[in-house]
Amino acid sequence: MDLVLLKTLVAVTEAGSFSGAAGVLHCVQSNVTSRIRRLEEHFGQKIFQRSKAGARLTEFGERLHERAVELLQQFERAERDLLEAAGAGAPLSLGSMETTAAVRLPSLLKRLKDLCPASAISLQTGSTADLLAKVWNRKIDAAFVAGPVDRDRFRAVTAFAERLVCARNPAGTVSDPLLAFRSGCSYRATAQSWLRSIGRSDTEVTEMGTLEGILGCVEAGLGFAVGPESAIRGYRNAGELRIEPLPDPFAQVTTYLVWRNDHSPVESHRRLIGILADRQ
Repeated sequence: MDLVLLKTLVAVTEAGSFSGAAGVLHCVQSNVTSRIRRLEEHFGQKIFQRSKAGARLTEFGERLHERAVELLQQFERAERDLLEAAGAGAPLSLGSMETTAAVRLPSLLKRLKDLCPASAISLQTGSTADLLAKVWNRKIDAAFVAGPVDRDRFRAVTAFAERLVCARNPAGTVSDPLLAFRSGCSYRATAQSWLRSIGRSDTEVTEMGTLEGILGCVEAGLGFAVGPESAIRGYRNAGELRIEPLPDPFAQVTTYLVWRNDHSPVESHRRLIGILADRQ
């Protein structure tokens, strides 16, 4: 089977529509339609039920999608292993919490790129929960996440020790909402645990998408935020905020680099582990 056809099948399934898959694959929708039709003709089976709501897998389509994911993962692993054996620099796909990516990773990734110039290194950001799911589902090779780590599923090395602080507008009050990333963010979970411990479990939570946006709203007096001190003190107007450490046991958080227990790190991944070990 053609890998392009299988990738198209997976893209439609994940996007939920042919038009969404076209955007992901950077092609026109008619190409997506043609590729799915070729798969359907090959197997003599309908793969998707299409409606105004999008595209949904048929029973046969679900079986085909499951096998397509397996085959694509096997191909990617084989390609990675061959690139590694050829000394051509196997790619490394990383994930990171946004605060870690903004503050901690630029210098680290520059050093890694200097050591492995032939390796393509990609980075995507997300919450700890989302990143762990992507590592487990082999969407990315490894990720920087906040602990604790499930050692039955993941290997991990310590990356950074963070101190969590609370940032407020000096004129803020105890009734202000918590400004935070969406559910799945480990810092948000820690903040809510702290609030419960002081009898403020009913604190309103306003979800936002970026740290810069969160701190801008804190500065404007729209709420308070909890995050790593290194990131919050790096905010352009940090001097306008009241920044106080969270009490123990909520103040200390460790960031780990994690990957699946059955994943074999490529050279750039091993180099990254070495860089982190040198920093301890």
